[in-house]
Amino acid sequence: MMRLAMIHENVEARLYRMGYTLRDVRILVRNQLYLATGSVVIAACLGWMYPWLFDFAAGAVLITLNFSSLTQFVQHLVHKRDGAVARLLFRFYGRLFLTGLALFALIVWGNAVVAALLAGLSTVVVTILIWGAAQVIGKNAKEA
Repeated sequence: MMRLAMIHENVEARLYRMGYTLRDVRILVRNQLYLATGSVVIAACLGWMYPWLFDFAAGAVLITLNFSSLTQFVQHLVHKRDGAVARLLFRFYGRLFLTGLALFALIVWGNAVVAALLAGLSTVVVTILIWGAAQVIGKNAKEA
C-alpha cells in the first residue's frame, strides 16, 4: 500500500512539473493516465485471448494523449489572452487531423474492432463523469 502511495505522489509531482498546475486538471489527467495504463496492462495480459482489448487500449491511449494535450493548452490559454484563439484553433485542428490519421491507420491497416476502439476513446468521458460525481459528493459532504 505504501508503494502505491509513493507512485501516486510521483505521478502527481511529475504532472505538476509538466505544467499541469491546476489541481482539478491534474486530477483529471492523472485518472485518465491510470485508466489508459490499466487498459494497456489488461490488453497485454489478456489480449491473446481477447484481441479486441488491444483496440480498446489503443483508443484509451489515443484519447489520453489528446486529452492531456488539450488540458495543458487550456491552462496556458487561461493565462495568455493575446492571439490565443488562432493558436487554439490551429492546435485543435492539428490534433483532430492527427487523431483522424491514427484512427484511419488503426481501422484500415490495423483491422481494429471499431466498437472496441470507440469504447477506448470514450474512457475520457468516464473519467470526467467520475471526477464530476466526486465533486458533487464532496460538496454535499461538506454541507452536511
